[in-house]
Parts: sequence; structure tokens; C-alpha cells
Amino acid sequence: MATKKRCQELLHLALRDDPGKLHINMLGGCSLSNGQQSISDQVIRSKKPWLLLEFLIAFRDRELSQNELIEAVYPEGKSENPVNALKTLVHRIRAMLDELHFSDSKNMILQTRGTYMWNNQLNFDVDTELFDQLYTAALESDTEDGDRMECLLAAAHLYSGDLLPKSAMESWVIRLSAYYHSRYLDAVSRLCDLLRRQSRFEDIVTVCRHAVDIDPYEESLYYHLLCALVDLGRHQTALTVYKDMTDLFYREFGVTPSDNLTSLYREIIKSIHTVETDLGVIKEKLREDTAENGAFLCEFEVFKDIYRLEVRAAARTGESVFLCLITLSSAESVDVPVKALNTNMDRLSSSIKYSLRRGDVYAKYSVAQYLLMLPTITYENCEMVLSRIIRRFRKDAPNCPLQPTFSIQPIDMVL
Repeated sequence: MATKKRCQELLHLALRDDPGKLHINMLGGCSLSNGQQSISDQVIRSKKPWLLLEFLIAFRDRELSQNELIEAVYPEGKSENPVNALKTLVHRIRAMLDELHFSDSKNMILQTRGTYMWNNQLNFDVDTELFDQLYTAALESDTEDGDRMECLLAAAHLYSGDLLPKSAMESWVIRLSAYYHSRYLDAVSRLCDLLRRQSRFEDIVTVCRHAVDIDPYEESLYYHLLCALVDLGRHQTALTVYKDMTDLFYREFGVTPSDNLTSLYREIIKSIHTVETDLGVIKEKLREDTAENGAFLCEFEVFKDIYRLEVRAAARTGESVFLCLITLSSAESVDVPVKALNTNMDRLSSSIKYSLRRGDVYAKYSVAQYLLMLPTITYENCEMVLSRIIRRFRKDAPNCPLQPTFSIQPIDMVL
């Protein structure tokens, strides 16, 4: 019962609707608001005063020496007279805080015996502290699932972004930001599991889209999002999310999605169609949106199915089919920036597309490779086609530092 009461108190605090209280935000940006008055690092551009204010609030549980504060604000020792510079910064912070017209604005920062401290006797709350309390309450073993879910929902709502993004490169911010970010991802994962049990798929989509905006490189968020979209019957949206994710991962890190996500993608493809008796409607769905020239570029998972179909057909007809791999690699074994690699892979894709027949198919196999399938052709002609692709690529990308190479093998017949 005590846990339930504590959860209700925290949920009330998370609403932050008390006009007489000073509300401090550290997640997604730093701001302080008091009723109708507020100050924010988005409006005031002076970095040093804000950095010092952030440090005082972040470590408000203790007195901070002048040396600690100087080290936090001037880590490289650029100030010639750091003690006076610190006093000036404190004066500027107090002037900023006066704009809030808070009843205790003069006493927000306490100074005693060469130390400074945020005044913890003020009527205030901090979003990071509320977030931590909500997360901790949700993980208590005697918390009921309903209260657990509400606490996690409130925590996810409070987390409007990573800690102090304008000071993200400060060493002390990096440590704290990693702590809160890790807790946020765990909270979202636990929340999605609870929401799924109650079939609240729309809420999962809302939570995960917000989370992906904050961390677009976390695979688990996409998995929860895609599962919820499938449960809602929004398969086309799920495919769009998957494609955007794979493009992002390729371009930023040169990696492919995990087997877990790839398997989910295949399930989405399988379940995307509903019962339809009008063959004309089905033909419309199958028809390409535009009659593009050149070969067909598809996802690797689709390429695998086409390959297996070609293997079966070749076993029946005896026609030759060749599997080809084109790779871009550095001749001097020098690492090429991901952006440059992506640009040249796009050029290679264009060279492949417009050097092959419209009935040919190819797919991206890795960050630096394309797979091609060439049916009804001899080995010699296959070499000629690939050489033509490489000549076209070199013409389109004369300054490319990467060397295109290819390999060819006939497909394995299934008898």
C-alpha cells in the first residue's frame, strides 16, 4: 500500500502543475520556469554562466569548492584569474535568475567559506530527479503492474532528450548522460512489454517514435515499434520504418540490421496482404509505381527468395544463371570515411542499374558490396557485363579512392 501511495505522489509531481514551484529541466536542454516566467539555454547564448549553473544544479547535494567549479567551467585553464572569473560568472547567474521573479531568487546560490552551493531549501523540482524516482518506483518488487506502467509512462514523458545537450562534450555531463540514457532505454523496454500485455499498441508506437527521435541508432526501439505497427495492421508504415532504419544504419555505421529485425521484416512481408478475390485489384498492387528502366534493386531478403526461385527454375530448364558479387575496396588498405563510401556505393548502384537488363535483379549485400543475378547468359558474357559496369562506374566516379572488383559463380542446381 505504501508503494502505491508513493507512486501516486510521484505521478502527481510529474505533472509539474504547481505555479508556485520552480521547475528545472535538464533533459533535452536546460531551463528554469516559475509560473509565467522562464529562462532557457535556448534563448540566452552565454555558455559559461549556463555551464556553471548546470554544474551547481547537477551536484546540488553538496558544497562545491572554487577549484571544482573552476575545473568544471575552465577545464583547460584558459582564464588568467580564475577566482575572479568565477565570481563574475556567479554574479551573471544571479542576474539571470532575477528574471524569474522567484520569491527566493537572491538566495538561489549560497556562498560560504570559499564554496558555492545550490540552495536545496527552495521550493523546486528537477526533471532528472523525478525521472530517477519514477524509474526506481516502477522497479520495486511490490509495485502493481498498473502503477508500474503509469510510472514508466511518466518517466518516458519526462525524458524529452539526453542530459544537457548543449554541454554534451563536458566530461561530467558525459558520465551523467550515459547513466540517464541507459535508464531511459530500459524504462522504454519495460514499458513496451507492459503495454503489449494490455494490447495498447498505439501507445507503444507513440512511446517508441519519441524514443527513436532521441536515439535513432537503438535497434530495440525499432523492434518494439515495428511489432506494434504490425499489431495495428499498419504493415506499409512498418515497411517504411524498416527501410528508413536500414538506410540510416548503412549510411552512418555501415552495418545491417540484426537477425531479429530481419526475421521480423520477413514476417511483415508475408502478412502484408489481406484476402482479395478480385485478380485485377491484386495486379494493381503488384504493378510497379513507375516504369523505370534498368535492373531491379531490392532488399537482400527479397533477393534470397528470387535466388531460390531461379535455382528451381534453372534445375527444370537447364538454363545457366550466374551469381555475381561486386566489391568496393581500398587499394592501399586505407580506411575510407563512411560518407565517401556511401556516396560511391550510390554511384555503383546507378552503374549497375543502367548497365543491366530491366529483368535483372540486384541487392546490397554489405556496406561495400552488391549481389547480382544474371540468368540466360554465358560466363564470358557475364564477365563482359561486369566489366561494362565497372567502366561506367569509373566514368561516373573518376576520383573514387576505392577499387571495384568482381567475382562470378554459377548457381548451385537443385535436382
